[in-house]
Amino acid sequence: MMSAAQHDLRDSAGPGRWFTPRHIVIGVIGLVLALVVVGSLWWLFSTINQTKITAYFKSSVGIYPGTDVRIAGVKVGTVDSVTPQGDRVRVKLTIDGDNDLPADVGAVQVVPSLVADRYIQLTPTYSEGPKAGSRITLGEDKAMVPVEVDQLYASVQKLSTALGPNGANKDGALSQLIKTGAANLGGNGEKLGQTIEQLSKAATTLSDSSGNIVDTIKNLDVFVKALADNDAQVRQFNTQLASFTGFLSGERQQLGQALNKLSIALGDVAGFVQDNRIALGDRVKELIPTTQTLADTTDSQKELLTVLPVTINNLINAYNAESGTLDLRVVLPELQDLAGAGCKLLDLGKLKPGDPQFQQFSKTLRPLLNQCSAIATQITKGSMTPTLNLPFGIMSGENQQKRGPVPGTVPGTPSPGLTGG
Repeated sequence: MMSAAQHDLRDSAGPGRWFTPRHIVIGVIGLVLALVVVGSLWWLFSTINQTKITAYFKSSVGIYPGTDVRIAGVKVGTVDSVTPQGDRVRVKLTIDGDNDLPADVGAVQVVPSLVADRYIQLTPTYSEGPKAGSRITLGEDKAMVPVEVDQLYASVQKLSTALGPNGANKDGALSQLIKTGAANLGGNGEKLGQTIEQLSKAATTLSDSSGNIVDTIKNLDVFVKALADNDAQVRQFNTQLASFTGFLSGERQQLGQALNKLSIALGDVAGFVQDNRIALGDRVKELIPTTQTLADTTDSQKELLTVLPVTINNLINAYNAESGTLDLRVVLPELQDLAGAGCKLLDLGKLKPGDPQFQQFSKTLRPLLNQCSAIATQITKGSMTPTLNLPFGIMSGENQQKRGPVPGTVPGTPSPGLTGG
């Protein structure tokens, strides 16, 4: 059994057990682990949100780890490492991930001044289009290096040496050139300025007309290709043109005389027109109806010009050289039925179709006309015989025409002109 004093001592010591050295060490270790985890996560997320660039420069003067990397002059990252690799230098860059880069991004070493620190500029800035990834490698064609001051000095020294007394000006040629140029340009400053201004305007015009110039070049290319494809014809044309030119050269005196006479004739024509302009005006006005008629009958003229050659050809084929006659056949249907043709003449309604009076007259005479046609048919059948042979086939269209051959066309029937008969 514990006494009351012991219970009081245990109760008073109970709460103090949570602050023992063991518990303090565990708490410190947990805090350190939490800080390590938080730091690792921060580093991990910051690394994921970064863009890594590896650029290969021909040289890297004044570029060190920690050098600024900028876009449009604003710092967006730093240089991580600079490593020489033979004839080039590898530079690794880190860019903040919230900066977009175009797919064709490049790196340029920039020298702000002779005393300021250099930095690397990423160009061009992103506006739209494809973006670069988070891991980029730039070759020497995308990593540009500025010209160093000593290189500029060396170039200037070489130029001054080449133009100096031991170079181009050894015999005073350069000095003489400068003097001559000064003498030629003396007092011509305004004209020179105007010339430059006009050249600028001409260049602007050419720039504004670039599309037309390109089209012209394309058409010229097509023309030259056509000439190349037809080289033989072009050479033949040139030969013929040379012959024609030689002919004109040999006949230049006669040609001059002809042109002189032509000028005199044109003068006479001009004088005639001047003296008779009123009469000519009247004649031209009188030709207007004729011209209008020709314009209105264009289709008929086309048909006439189409049929006329065939008609002339048929007329030529119908000419009989032996007899000197035209062998034609006239077909007149009315000649086969003369009585019927007479009856048709009595039908006045067909003379003026649509006239009420003539139509009424024809209706009145219709029985008589029908009787006349019947009688005419009987007369025609009774008068036509197989031996009937009248001129132009009158009443004998169905009969076989028995005519002798034309003299000179069939053996045994010579032409009278050849036999003397």
